[in-house]
Amino acid sequence: MLKKILIASATLVGLLLAIGLVLPSTFRVERSTLLQAPPEAVYPYVANLERWREWGPWRAEKYPGSQWVFGGPQEGVGAVHSWSGGSVGNGTLSLTQADPKTGVAYDMSVEQGRYLVHGRISFAPEGQGTRVTWVDEGDLGGNPFAHYLVPLIRSRLGGYLEEGLAGLAKQVRPGPLPAEAQPEPAPVPVEQAEAPARPVTPPPSESPPAEGAQAPAPVVEGSPVIGSPAVPSVEGSQASDAGEVAPPVAVPPVPAGEAAPASPGTALPSGEPAPAEASPTVPASTPAPPPAPTEGQSASPT
Repeated sequence: MLKKILIASATLVGLLLAIGLVLPSTFRVERSTLLQAPPEAVYPYVANLERWREWGPWRAEKYPGSQWVFGGPQEGVGAVHSWSGGSVGNGTLSLTQADPKTGVAYDMSVEQGRYLVHGRISFAPEGQGTRVTWVDEGDLGGNPFAHYLVPLIRSRLGGYLEEGLAGLAKQVRPGPLPAEAQPEPAPVPVEQAEAPARPVTPPPSESPPAEGAQAPAPVVEGSPVIGSPAVPSVEGSQASDAGEVAPPVAVPPVPAGEAAPASPGTALPSGEPAPAEASPTVPASTPAPPPAPTEGQSASPT
C-alpha cells in the first residue's frame, strides 16, 4: 500500500514538473486610464518616488511594521525607493528614465534580486487629456513550480495597477492641455530707398576759335551790319517781337544827279547839313555790284 502511495506521489510530481516546464515564466500586466490633465501636471507625481505614497497601491499604512527608505535625487533618473519588513517582503525600485512629456521607466528587484520587474508609466495626449498607461513585466526564472505563480501574479498585480491609477486620478489636478507655442515669423528687413542724386550741370565752356579763323568784328552801335541791307525805320511802325527777325525792306533806286534822302528815323536840327552816310564795307573777296543805270542810259555789257 505504501509503495502504491509513493508511486502515485512521484507520478504527480513528475506531471507537475512537466506542466511547469511548459507554462510561461514571464508575465506582462498593463492598465491605463484617461486623466483630464496635461502630461506636465502628471509628471511630478510619478517622477518623485516619495509622492508615490500619496497615490500608489503600496503605502506604509497598508503594511504596518515595514520600513521605507528613499535615496538618490528627489526626482528623475537615479531616484531610489527601498522597502523591507512585515508582509511586504523586501525590494528596491529605481528610476531609469524620466521625461515630462513621455513618462518614466523603472527597474524593480524583489526578494533580493530573485525576481526582476521592468515597469513603465507612459503619457500620451488624447483629446483634451492624457492617456496614462502603466505596464509591469518580469521573468520568474527557470523554476517550473514558480511558473504556476504567473496567473496569480497577473491577477494580483493588475489589481494593484488599477488601484494606483485610480489614486493618481484623484491627486492630479485637472486642466486643459497647454497650447503649442507658434513660432514667431522672422522680421522682414525694410530697405530704405536712397534719394536720387541731383544731376550736375557742367558750366558752358567757351571753345576757342579754330586756328586760322577770323575773329568776328565787334558791332558798333548805329553802324550797319556787313552783308545785310540797312533797314530804315518807319515812323509809326511797331517793333517786332523779341526773337523775330524783321523782313528786309526794298530800297528804291536813286536817280542820277539827285541826293540820297536822309534817313527818316534821323532828325536833324535846322540849318545843319546832313552828315554823309557811310557806305558799307565790302569784303575784298566779293566783287562790287555795278551801279544802277540812270534814266536814258542803257546797261552796258560787262
